[in-house]
Order: sequence, then structure tokens, then C-alpha cells
Amino acid sequence: MKNTKFKKILLATGILLSSGFISNAMAHSGNGPLGPDASATDLATVECFDDGNGPGDHLVIQIEDLSPPVPGLMVNMQAFKGNVMTNITDTVSMDGNPSAIGTLKAGNGVYYISVNKTDAGPRTFNVTWHCETSTNVHTGSELNVLQVQ
Repeated sequence: MKNTKFKKILLATGILLSSGFISNAMAHSGNGPLGPDASATDLATVECFDDGNGPGDHLVIQIEDLSPPVPGLMVNMQAFKGNVMTNITDTVSMDGNPSAIGTLKAGNGVYYISVNKTDAGPRTFNVTWHCETSTNVHTGSELNVLQVQ
């Protein structure tokens, strides 16, 4: 019986790992692939909401390229809501350091986040996101993956 439960857990984990953005509710981060096409783009939404810590004021994002370096090939991440947008890039692949932090101040509600790259070639990335109040206190966030390419 224990073996059956273990197999079900292993299968569920495998399905999640193959689905692109993999979220961890505590860490607010996830890994994902970008296919070889130069135009490959992953897309998700992050909803910021008051979880008791206060209403969302802004979304904080960061990206890290986990793939071996290729000259001219970098991963980018954009966040947008309404008519405001920010963009960040991890300029050095596989160095263990993420990009600079990007912040988009657009209040509670749904933000779109996308990941793309500067040229053809497969990439693997890690993204981090946090919804924060106006006093930089962590508040509620929920990720919904829309597209994995």
C-alpha cells in the first residue's frame, strides 16, 4: 500500500515538473523551459490580493537563466498590468545569480508575467515573484500558467 502511494506521488510530481512554471506556494518561485524557437514565450498571471497582511501595492519579479552560457542568448521577464510594464534580463547564464529585481506598482489584481529570450535555443529558467503591500510586507499571490512554449 505504501508503495502505491509513493508511485502516485512520484507520478504527480513528474506531471507537475513537465508542465512549465512549477510553483512553490511558500517560496513564490518556479522553474520552466523555453523551447528552441527564438519566439518561444511562457505566459502566466499572478493575482495580488489581501491575505490579511494588507492589499497588494506592487509585484516584485526576478529571473535566473539555469542553462549553459551561449553568446547572445539571454532570458528576459516582463510584468505588466493595465498600461504599466517592467522588463528584466539575466545577463549571465548559469552563474547562480538571478537578474536585478523588477518592481511593478499597480495595486491589487491580476498582473501578467511573461518569459522570453533574445535568440533561438532552448533555455531553462527560474522565476521568483512576490506581491507586497505599500510597506513592503508580503501579501497574497496566486499564479496561473497560461502558456508554455
